[in-house]
Amino acid sequence: MALYRPFGAFRFGLALMVMLQHFQHLLAPSETAIFGCMGFGIMAVAVFFAVSGFVVAEANAVFYRGRPLAFMANRLLRLAPPYYAALALSMMVQLVLWRSGRLALWDYPAAGAPLTWYRVVGGLFGLLPALRALMPADAFEFIPFAWTLRLEMAFYLAVALALLAAARLGCRWVIPAAAAVAYLASVAVLVSGRHGILTTAPMFLTGLGIWLAGTGRGWACCVPLAVVLPAFWWGFVSLGQNPHPAHGAQFIVLAGLVALFAVLSVSPAPPSWRAIDRRLGDLSYPLYLNHYVVGIALTDLFAYRGVKLYVMGAVLSVALAAGMAGLVDRPLIAMRNRLRRQAI
Repeated sequence: MALYRPFGAFRFGLALMVMLQHFQHLLAPSETAIFGCMGFGIMAVAVFFAVSGFVVAEANAVFYRGRPLAFMANRLLRLAPPYYAALALSMMVQLVLWRSGRLALWDYPAAGAPLTWYRVVGGLFGLLPALRALMPADAFEFIPFAWTLRLEMAFYLAVALALLAAARLGCRWVIPAAAAVAYLASVAVLVSGRHGILTTAPMFLTGLGIWLAGTGRGWACCVPLAVVLPAFWWGFVSLGQNPHPAHGAQFIVLAGLVALFAVLSVSPAPPSWRAIDRRLGDLSYPLYLNHYVVGIALTDLFAYRGVKLYVMGAVLSVALAAGMAGLVDRPLIAMRNRLRRQAI
């Protein structure tokens, strides 16, 4: 049985970092300086990837040994239904704002009707890795940070294929070999000066390294973590999401977040805290998905910019996340537990 760790509040905190970064558009220009130079949102995303690496490593060791299809089905149930619920809401809100002549987006020029056929198709297939390369140059996304979900999906597919190969070949070395190949390929891409899907591999592998280091099987388990951590920072620098070059303050924050994650990974949550931690964890994904539509609506409906609107956006986003978690996520818990063969 997997140990229950207090990751729920941690993941909720990461989702808050992304939301608060994006909501700088609700502030007056004089109040946004720290968001531009720090890039809290992209730092949170990098650590989210590490959390995924840890959770997937442990899940496959505990729940899905020899069952790659069950693993993939559970991951799809986790990612897809909340995404499509958020997509439908974003489409509806953007259509209403456009028809009222108020639609203005943070990331794209809102030229023409939002519900063109290729934008809708792009949204429907928005979880597929490498989708962006197939979309028209002027296409925007109803959930513009869905690129992170495509990276998650690519990671899940890679893990499922490695597990399938290991099951078919009966070789334990298949999975560590696949991780080593992914690491070497990511380093090769980083050396080339480019960025893309492979530059995030060290982030997922950092989670795997933290899991291995916590298994208690000697110092050798810490070697993968020591190898991938430098590439974690290198990959973060290459992401190119921050208009300013990466700097020392970001390194300190990222190092602190990764260290906190590592500490939590070996710290079982006390029973009195588990219910609260689980609730907060349940809010993290719907908050991540749905805060954008709240921010766009407030930006377009109010001329005022300032702390009051910023706080209002945060409160409304958390409330919407709670509603989405109840409507979409919780009805799937029983099905996911059956695939896992254990409730957690």
